[in-house]
Amino acid sequence: MATTYRTMQGIVYDTIREAILNGRYAPGQRLMAEEMARELGTSRMPVREALHRLEVAGLVSITPHRGAIVSELSRDEIVEIYHIRAVLEGLAARLAAPYLVACDHDRLNAHIDVMASAATSGPDLERFLRGNREFHEVIWKGAHSPRLHELLENLYIASQRFRNVSLLLPGRLAEIVREHRRIAHAMAAGDPAAAERFAKTHYENTARRLLIEVKNIGKEGA
Repeated sequence: MATTYRTMQGIVYDTIREAILNGRYAPGQRLMAEEMARELGTSRMPVREALHRLEVAGLVSITPHRGAIVSELSRDEIVEIYHIRAVLEGLAARLAAPYLVACDHDRLNAHIDVMASAATSGPDLERFLRGNREFHEVIWKGAHSPRLHELLENLYIASQRFRNVSLLLPGRLAEIVREHRRIAHAMAAGDPAAAERFAKTHYENTARRLLIEVKNIGKEGA
């Protein structure tokens, strides 16, 4: 019975965490333990314990009389994560450019085409994100640097919450497609310096748009 309880704890925690990271529970949204327990088909205790774990992880804040609230997006975290990603993704693009061959360039363009199609089909954000991830995987592997690859994987996971917000910004999907095409064209042209520059610009643009959005959210809540 104890094993079953711990398993339910994990399921509830993972479900709520994923909902926050994917934007289903928006920043500032109040999380009602009773409603969530009913939705998840469990008692309130696993939900309450999951919310406390999420508070430790920084995704939820719990205050007297208000209960659990999804943490607001952090300007400092956006700046830190995306500035680091800009440098390391730029480095990966520069390192990978000399190694990529024709089939790699074909794969990069195919992934961009998937993203472009997904951007205008609904849009289909899940398909868009899958194409985006696979595009970057080609570059990460092409850099032939296991430690760099591991760092980029971790940063990709760390920026999941921000990425899902950025995709909803007006016009951002089309911008991302254009930015990825510039990276791919530079790599196909055998220009590592341009590939690095365009990769860095891509993440700096994402950070800039996110910071504007966070500022606007702050004004709305004032």
